[in-house]
Amino acid sequence: MSLNGDTTSVLLNTGEGSGTRGGSRTERYRTALGSARETTACIDASLALGYIERVDPELLDKLDRVRGTLVRLTR
Repeated sequence: MSLNGDTTSVLLNTGEGSGTRGGSRTERYRTALGSARETTACIDASLALGYIERVDPELLDKLDRVRGTLVRLTR
């Protein structure tokens, strides 16, 4: 999946999860968490392969906070 597709998946699954209840909600948040982790992996790979030179530290911090929130929501 592309970086853009992963980030869109995080947003869409989080939105869907917030509109549901019970196990369905948790599953949507788990899917969003997986996509957030994929986004991080895409950034890491892009840096390693030289597709990008750097990533704004503020963006990485925000992504880390999103992942942390999703971890708490899936417990």
